Amino acid sequence: MNGKQRAAAGLAGVIVAALSLACTSTQAAEPSGVGPTPKEACFNNYKVDSFSPLHERFVYVRTLGGEHYLLTLDAFYLTLPQATGIRISGTFGRVCSESGAMITFVDAGRPVSCRIIRVEAVASRKEAQKIVNARSAQTPKE
Repeated sequence: MNGKQRAAAGLAGVIVAALSLACTSTQAAEPSGVGPTPKEACFNNYKVDSFSPLHERFVYVRTLGGEHYLLTLDAFYLTLPQATGIRISGTFGRVCSESGAMITFVDAGRPVSCRIIRVEAVASRKEAQKIVNARSAQTPKE
């Protein structure tokens, strides 16, 4: 191998190493005590029985069938925990992660819309709150 070929082979090695690092997950594992990461799921918004904000970015939903979900919103909404008039909308009544579904709530008399980026099935409101506590402790407010 001549000098140019060695340099090209070395550069190719660096590129392969960089690409393999780029594909490595950067998400932190859930802290101990929270349990396994919940699986993404979907629900019909016309079956929603109740919902409650758990944080500026997370909303808990219970359906008429007794299913429980944790919704993650696209950003932090400081007034969400005190929100009134919450409404969930999705395409064809279906709410899934990254499906374009929205939560709209009233803040100081004005509607605020938030995009739902993740829908996860959870066992209960208590489990949802544990997950929110763990995630909000890891994620600094923007």
